[in-house]
This record gives sequence, C-alpha cells and structure tokens, in this order.
Amino acid sequence: MNLIKIRLFVAFMLICVLGNAQQINRIISLAPSITENLYLIGAKDKLVGCTTYCLQAVNDGIPQVGSTVEVNVESVLALQPDLVLAMELTKPQDIATIRKLGIRVEIIHSPKSFDEICAQTLELGKMIGNTETAEKLIASTKSEVDKIRQKSKNLSHLKIFFQIGANPVFTVLEHTFMNDFISICNGENIAAGMTKGTITREGVLAKDPDVIIIAEMGGFGKEELKVWSAYTGMTAVKTNKVFLISSETSCSPTPANFVSALKDVYQFVSE
Repeated sequence: MNLIKIRLFVAFMLICVLGNAQQINRIISLAPSITENLYLIGAKDKLVGCTTYCLQAVNDGIPQVGSTVEVNVESVLALQPDLVLAMELTKPQDIATIRKLGIRVEIIHSPKSFDEICAQTLELGKMIGNTETAEKLIASTKSEVDKIRQKSKNLSHLKIFFQIGANPVFTVLEHTFMNDFISICNGENIAAGMTKGTITREGVLAKDPDVIIIAEMGGFGKEELKVWSAYTGMTAVKTNKVFLISSETSCSPTPANFVSALKDVYQFVSE
C-alpha cells in the first residue's frame, strides 16, 4: 500500500513539474513583428526584453537586448526568460549559445502568405497560453480581409508594381505575404514569374503598370515617388496612380498590420 502511495505521489509531482515547465511568463522578443504580435494577443505583461527596433515596447520601458541580428547574450541571460522568440535573421551562434544556457528558443519563420501570418499568430498564442485572445484576433482579421476580398471582385484587373527598395530597385515577389495585398485586391503583380526581387527601371517601364505602390522605407519612398512621377508616358503616372504606403504596416507581418496595409492598397486600386 505504501509503495502505491509513493508511486502516486511521484506521478503527481511529475505532473506538477511538467505543468509548470510549460508555463511561459517571461518572454524576450528579437523582432519588431513578434513584439507587435505579443501585444496583439494580450501578452504585453509577459514581455521582459526586446530589440532596439521594437518601438512600442521600448516606449513602454521594456529592456533592450540588441537587434534582430546582433543579440547581447549576457543581457538575455540577465533577464531570466522562459522563452526567447527569434527570427531567421538572428545569428545562429547566438541562438546556439542561448540554448546552451538552458533557455528555450523558438524560431519564427518569415511568413509567405496572409494565411501563414494567421497560423503563426495562433501558434504563438498556444505556445504562451494566450490561445483564446489569439483566436479572437484571427477571426476578426479574417473577417476584415474577406470583406475586402469580396469588394475587390468588382475591381478592374490592374497591373501593379509594389516597390520595397531602391538602389537597386526592389519589388514584391510572388509567394510572399506582400503579394497577397495585390492578389486579394484582384490585381496582377508585374513581377509574376520573377525569382529575384531586383528590377531595372527599364524593366518596370516595359511592364507599364497601372498602379505603382512604394513603401516609405525610411524616407526613400518620397524620392522614388518623384522619380516615377517624371515618367509621364507610363499609365500609372497618366492616371495619377502612384502612391506611398507605410512600410511599418505593409512590411511587418502581423494580422493588424496586414489589414491596415490591405485597406490602403484597396483604396489605391479602387480610386
């Protein structure tokens, strides 16, 4: 009888230990989009460290541990996190060092579609114990996207050039979440079929897009707007369809940012 009680007690203790091991209360985020997602799913109070580019968290006084690429491992260790969330850009040696210190590290891969953004957000919610909030967020987000998708079915099928870099000119490619802005709005990406994002201005002119959308990207966007507007023979210029879009919303893959940028793109193509 005593042996049975001992076994039951050991089993109970193991359940308690494993249950506690799964609780995530102290998180370090190594990317702005991850940090924004943590805020969106109600995990702000679990965030104990972030990068210098996680502006919302920095403004809230969250300690900084470096950038997405360069991580101060000592700062990470000092914050005693239960979980570190990193992107593929983070140096593998830093990730390996953090793991050797006994800290759990999860790599969040760059999403290639709106559906992947949603799936990653749900997975993050489950990972840290905020499943219900994440599910509500995604349900609301998908509803907003579906509304725009339905309205876009009545739009003309326009050729769109979506620029996200200059010197050299860099374009949004297929099989990326940013291409979904174009496809959901019933547009055609002029970069369809391309495997590399670099494109010459002559190449853009040859495609003669109906709409040009330029991510701001720290100010270069305004200069690019002037450059493209000088090509008066291009359809997008003739019809005044050359636009700037916030890079903070269009280039950062969170559900809220996606909806915000999608609404902008819809407005551009429906004018």
